[in-house]
Amino acid sequence: MPRILASLALFFFLVPVTFVRGPEPTGNTSQDITLEPIVLDSEDPARTKLGQLEFLGGWRMTSDHHQFGGISAMLVMDGNRFFMLSDAGVLIGFTLNEQDNAAERLFVAPLPDGPAKPNEFARKIWDSESLVHDPETGQFWVGFEDQHSIWRYGPSFARKEAKRDLAIAKKWPANGGSEAMLRIPGDATKDTQFLIFSETAPYRKGGTQALIAMADPAEATTTFKRFGYQAPAGYRITDAALLPDGRALILNRRFTPLDGISAIVSIADPTKIKPGTVWDATPIARLKSPIRVDNMEALAVTTEGEDIIVWIASDDNFSVVQETLLMKFRLLRGKAKRRSSSPEPENEKAEESPGFSSLE
Repeated sequence: MPRILASLALFFFLVPVTFVRGPEPTGNTSQDITLEPIVLDSEDPARTKLGQLEFLGGWRMTSDHHQFGGISAMLVMDGNRFFMLSDAGVLIGFTLNEQDNAAERLFVAPLPDGPAKPNEFARKIWDSESLVHDPETGQFWVGFEDQHSIWRYGPSFARKEAKRDLAIAKKWPANGGSEAMLRIPGDATKDTQFLIFSETAPYRKGGTQALIAMADPAEATTTFKRFGYQAPAGYRITDAALLPDGRALILNRRFTPLDGISAIVSIADPTKIKPGTVWDATPIARLKSPIRVDNMEALAVTTEGEDIIVWIASDDNFSVVQETLLMKFRLLRGKAKRRSSSPEPENEKAEESPGFSSLE
């Protein structure tokens, strides 16, 4: 019965319909977050291997704060300092104390500014879905669904600096907008670029639409070029993060009433992206029951010594039958062959899918 209820709840949040919230609840401004340790596999609690990922720990996160939940994107800074962004335009910041399973120095607060109401009778919709950061300037960029805009905020999210409505994305579904975003740092030979991914807008050559912003996407003078992203069959992109070597990890999710929720982590090379073509990726791990999984929407990458650490968090849709999960993995070193641009039949196990090679 819990699985059926969870499936029904997920259905109403994952289908491409306009997102509508009810009346604002009475505010509880508790600044406490409880972390409950979890295992990776309920049927094999000792299991740690998941494709090319090694499970290092995980937590179920709860809080009495009325705006806690709905995690759609996150950044992890030095010292395990987390900035999570909800799809209600709320920032959740804390320092993760892994040894004590505690969230310290935490806050829950709305963004300083966001999209205006579409008309005087509408309610405010700050459906923030994607988040990137420039460590040199301290600036942040947030992608909003529904009104399809990119906003840039100053260091510490102190104020809004610039915003751009994406005319090129005006035909994207209201609930399928800027679901994921990557910032590709420039160098002496090229400018910094941004990649912006629609969750559901179809691309004419296959997959879903994505944009290359040739400079800051929040500035009015920036030009955009279109390409396609091919997610694994039946899946949709929810987030992406750069690896230290310049490749990208991509988080994809799927929901069906019969199978429930699952997620695939893929790896791809952004240097292979060309305007007008379809970019795809190689699956490296699948999260599916009995693996602990929910509506996985947020992805971040950090390093610990020579280890690459992958963080994944879930969006509970502010539902009592879903969970906010935070999971920590080590990326295992191994080779992953690139798939062809043609979609391939989905294999039930990502560890055995074509083109996947896990570390023995």
